[in-house]
Amino acid sequence: QNHLSGNLLRKFKNSNGWQKLWVVFTNFCMFFYKSHQDNHPLASLPLLGYSLTIPSESENIHKDYVFKLHFKSHVYYFRAESEYTFER
Repeated sequence: QNHLSGNLLRKFKNSNGWQKLWVVFTNFCMFFYKSHQDNHPLASLPLLGYSLTIPSESENIHKDYVFKLHFKSHVYYFRAESEYTFER
């Protein structure tokens, strides 16, 4: 079973701020928690059908280690805290 967990920063398409979340990735789904101590996720995101890309210059996200998940009109940006986390 694939299972990754760690902190990621999340940004919605139309917002300016980044929200720090504890993220668990398993079975093609991401689960979001306020912290690693929480028992119940704030939300989940099934990833089947989503594309993973790097944001383009025109998206004006001038941060390192950012990736984009998108499906139809749903767009999420995530920022890792290190190159190691980003590569995972």
